[in-house]
Amino acid sequence: MNLVVMCRGRGQSVSGLNLSWKSASNGSFCSFIFMALTGYKKNDVEYLLYFNFYLNNKELVGKKMNVDELKKQLLECLEAEELDNSQILSLTHKLANTDESKVRFSVDAGVIDRLGQELVARQETAVSELVKNSYDADAQNVTLEFCDSKDIGGTLIIEDDGQGMSREELVHGFMRVSSTSKIHEPRSPIFNRQRAGQKGIGRFSVQRLGRKLTIITQIKNNDNALKLVINWDDYNRDGNLFTVENTLEVIPKIKEKGTILTIERLRDRWSSASIQRVYRYVSDIITPIFPMDDTLEIEEEKDKFVVDFLEVNQGRKQKIADNNIMLYQHAVAVLSGEIDEAGCGWVNIQSKKLKITNEKLQIGYGQDDNQSIFPNIRGVKFKVFYFIFESSLISKLHSTSIRSRLAREGGIKLYRNGFRVLPYGEQGDDWLRLDESVRRRVILIPHGNNNFYGFVELADPENIFNETSSREGLIDNASVRELKNFVHRALVTAVARIGALRGTKVVASQKKDGNAWNDVELRIRNIALSLEELDKEFEGEEKKASRRRAVKKLKKDLSGLKAAHEEEVKKIIQERAMLRVLSSVGITVSQFIHEIKYYMDNIQSDINFLIRELSHSDDQNPYLKRVEILKKNFESFHNYTAYFNTVVSANLVRELAPLNIRNVVNSFISSMQHDAKRLDIEILTPKFNNIFLFTKSMHPSEWSSILFNFYTNSKKAIARQGVDGKILIECGEEDGRIYLEFSDNGDGIKEGNEELIFNEFFTTTAVISLDAIEASNEVVGTGLGLKIVKDIVKSHRGSVEVVSAKAEFSTCIRVEVPKASEKELTDYGL
Repeated sequence: MNLVVMCRGRGQSVSGLNLSWKSASNGSFCSFIFMALTGYKKNDVEYLLYFNFYLNNKELVGKKMNVDELKKQLLECLEAEELDNSQILSLTHKLANTDESKVRFSVDAGVIDRLGQELVARQETAVSELVKNSYDADAQNVTLEFCDSKDIGGTLIIEDDGQGMSREELVHGFMRVSSTSKIHEPRSPIFNRQRAGQKGIGRFSVQRLGRKLTIITQIKNNDNALKLVINWDDYNRDGNLFTVENTLEVIPKIKEKGTILTIERLRDRWSSASIQRVYRYVSDIITPIFPMDDTLEIEEEKDKFVVDFLEVNQGRKQKIADNNIMLYQHAVAVLSGEIDEAGCGWVNIQSKKLKITNEKLQIGYGQDDNQSIFPNIRGVKFKVFYFIFESSLISKLHSTSIRSRLAREGGIKLYRNGFRVLPYGEQGDDWLRLDESVRRRVILIPHGNNNFYGFVELADPENIFNETSSREGLIDNASVRELKNFVHRALVTAVARIGALRGTKVVASQKKDGNAWNDVELRIRNIALSLEELDKEFEGEEKKASRRRAVKKLKKDLSGLKAAHEEEVKKIIQERAMLRVLSSVGITVSQFIHEIKYYMDNIQSDINFLIRELSHSDDQNPYLKRVEILKKNFESFHNYTAYFNTVVSANLVRELAPLNIRNVVNSFISSMQHDAKRLDIEILTPKFNNIFLFTKSMHPSEWSSILFNFYTNSKKAIARQGVDGKILIECGEEDGRIYLEFSDNGDGIKEGNEELIFNEFFTTTAVISLDAIEASNEVVGTGLGLKIVKDIVKSHRGSVEVVSAKAEFSTCIRVEVPKASEKELTDYGL
């Protein structure tokens, strides 16, 4: 409405004013603007009345003129030949904000950055979410190329052959925060896959990873592709989310269907280890594609999902992670077998880890004769990868993910004429009675379904093997029984051979002397006994057979067992020696802490006495200043030793209890602050994702040892790098475990040493003697610290590993231990 003021009996309206009034605090300046806009003169009485009205109602007049100006600008935009949609959106938003009776939520553009950091904390999680989005799009092949990414600023290209996105899906799906498409469509349209990606996380994953995103996507029944470019730096704080523009254009198709994400100016460094970690995160959805021999014709599964991870440095590509690198290469051995056209059964053993080039064993139909033929079956072949989950054979880095994968997908699958026969090899199916054999514990070598990953192929042109009418397995007959018998016996014979070469106990009835199998003749007798029991296992209730020929052959192959055992004994001796050293060091530290307490009290008393005496003299007395400096240094030393005094005192109490990691970390930081400050190292405020972070029952000194070893390693790394040091400790709960991440900005860990640093006596800072230590670099290494950490964590069924550091740090070590159970918390009143 118009604002009306009565003067001389006439009504006058004031219009056309804008918000610039509100910035004028000076009356004469307001007067000048008022005259310029209204045409009134100072000597006009009406002007004085109008101006007086304005001074008393500036806010109301400003709002009125602002609304009119917004309407005018909006109308001009709508009548223009080319619509400026961004301007229309901005003006509409401003106009809506002038509504005094209704209010609306607004969204700051900076929310994208905050959501990216908070929803996707780790870079590996971010990439794994993008891979899962490809899975949800029914992709069969995904390739990830990390280009020049060992330093910040590289490029990541993710390409898949999924269904792609239409303009509707791109704009109202990807570009919509908290879209509901995965709620309304929980399964994919082509392969009916259960959606793997978290709802709405994908867009924040790409923002978390890099500063610029280019999406090229195309669908099958469309002649063109869509190209979307997003510069995440445009989403600045204090801006309006709805007014940020992103370029979308139609371009010629690059491929039939699929999506390509190009993420530029990466925010983090990507080592080979961190790339492989992404593979492990998504391994549960990756389809196993066996490295097939040319002679084995297996139909490739249509619903496959294969992911390849590559590093590209200066244009040279190198594969970092795929099924072969992350799974098959970790097998102890590859077992392949066949029943040839003559009916003879064979199993072949190959193992790089055990240095078995190509050992071929014959499996006969008759148990008393390995050379007897199988009467009913021909054209049977199998290929199996055999895994033993021991740290000497599979590193801890890969063991957990491989074990989890085999628990879901392990076993021996069956193919007939190239097509899969169900349910053989499905989870819970024990068609070869391998799990049943493990439960009986007659054979002690690992040989359950979860230790194998492979397939059996039947070439059956004559339809000897027929499927049941319900398509649930083969009709039981003599040929099927022979097949099961052959594969079972071939696998168990092969793993028994592997067990014998490794010097492990094969069957429960083997005898063991006090010298731990160092008598070779005893070993031979045990293996002979083992083979007799294996015969019972192979045929169940069938007649026990002789294995004399196999025993004679095995006797010839036992020469290397003694050397292998002696090597193991050397390792045990080294381990015991290390424990004696650590025990001696611990006793020495304990004695030192005990003795020094007496002297510290006396020194403190003397310092206080000197301060009192010198304080009577001139305040500028140089001796008083020196004594005050001495007092501060001694207080720092006292705080430092107090931490060790607490640790030593805690050792007197042997009881374990759940520990709140918050209290442990805060106490440690408080004790180390003075030492860190002296070395120009800043210990940042620790981060916790929960108030209560109780670990399973542990001893306080164990965490003291873990944190102190991390701290001393960080000090050394920072000193070598020659920078102002920064240390950050982050703790939280994830998947039922308590984690602690210790980060620093030192010189980092050389690639390839990520696992070696946890070995005993591995160090880069050892010196010849104590005299060789410089005062400026008093921290030296013995190579025992991280080995101690590893042993402590493993004793509590936890894990410790080097993980990718965040942008401002160079090293991050992550410890995970189980969290306290409800019973533990109740028992300890927590």
